[in-house]
Amino acid sequence: MQCVATTRRNQSASSSSPRSARDAGSAAGPWSRPDSGPADRAPQARARGVPRLPPVRLAPREELAAAARVAPLLRAARDVARWAREQPGWAAGGALGPEAAPQAAEDLELTPEEAEVAIRVAVATGMLAEPGPGDPRRSEILAVGDAEQVLAVWDAALEAILAADDLDGLATALYTVGGPVRMEGLFDAYAAAAGTRRAEPGSAAPDQAAALSAVLETLADLGVVELDTEESAGGLTVALSPLGVWGVHRRLRSQGWHVPVLGGAARSGAAGLLITLAGCDAEDGETEITAWLAARAPAQAATELVQAAGSGSPGLRGAAFAVLDRIGEAAIGVVRAALDEPVLRAHASVWLHEHGEQVELRPEDRTWLLVDLGAGLLEEADPRDVVAELLPDVTADAQAEIVAGLWRVDHPAVTDLLTALSEHHPDPAVARAARKAAFKARSTSID
Repeated sequence: MQCVATTRRNQSASSSSPRSARDAGSAAGPWSRPDSGPADRAPQARARGVPRLPPVRLAPREELAAAARVAPLLRAARDVARWAREQPGWAAGGALGPEAAPQAAEDLELTPEEAEVAIRVAVATGMLAEPGPGDPRRSEILAVGDAEQVLAVWDAALEAILAADDLDGLATALYTVGGPVRMEGLFDAYAAAAGTRRAEPGSAAPDQAAALSAVLETLADLGVVELDTEESAGGLTVALSPLGVWGVHRRLRSQGWHVPVLGGAARSGAAGLLITLAGCDAEDGETEITAWLAARAPAQAATELVQAAGSGSPGLRGAAFAVLDRIGEAAIGVVRAALDEPVLRAHASVWLHEHGEQVELRPEDRTWLLVDLGAGLLEEADPRDVVAELLPDVTADAQAEIVAGLWRVDHPAVTDLLTALSEHHPDPAVARAARKAAFKARSTSID
């Protein structure tokens, strides 16, 4: 669910009672900041750009390490390493290939498939290697290692499993959903990953259902996923475990993804806070804002927020001024200074007026603000919802008049907003005005 702190008038980041465009009419009339819609309606992510991953809450390290210590697959890999050292003719630290799986399976009471995977993990985690002076054997880390050592071994095992079966896409899909997924819902993600592996010439197409089932059993044995049966979901469901969330989070972060973590906002800058708020619900958003503000003086917090707004996207600008509401009077000086910044002037003018300050709100500021707020909503919400919420208290005739003049606004997102209005506005006159304005905006940009 989107955190309501991403718009100016949200409960999590501003006042205790909602303010409508009508309430602020003396300042901006129909140009006051629109609501992003009910907090309990999850918006659809936009297809363009890099998808924003939801913030997650990471479990304590000791708790994660405790789960890793009892993961059946990691224990099987340890047993394989111990077994290998007892085999006649096996050189210390030597190789152990899949050909050893049948004998290992028989001696360790594993299935051949389980033995093959355990051997793969034992090799990938260094459990077969000889330790350095004073270091414990990697195969004994589960028993004698500290939390960091255990998690390092488990992370190496996860990398080996995901790489061997091209499961990064599946793991990312589960991470993005952030909750249980029905088994059939995973087929597309898994089939896309499996499609990157070409079958041998003349071989039969793999049984996707059986292959997915085997993959999920392996991931469950490593403690990456939790399998459950939910009557409400109509069958088997799959979700990342806390350990799986931690592991996939590490992988995504190392690949350059922005992967916000709940509970860490107080240690991040304003931009990190605002990005985290864009993906969390109202309760988590309130917690993050409170912790972030408590960690810095009001003037410092206001300065950081205004700086982040000046360099951020339209959505982040709206969120920044929403959080500034929580600072109140102590932010007035910083916000007033932002009047000199073209990208912030309109936001700052409305904010100052709403906090009882004398400030000029020019007509061009009002139209620019409307476009900027619409662009911010388009970052997160379905265009149909944006169109419905942009000017909720304005008649259709007045909307058509306003929209017809938006092409003059010097804003990089004006064409996108006009296109959304032309394609999704339910009133034909407004949609027609938006189409004409969008054509003029494109012609102006070409010139």
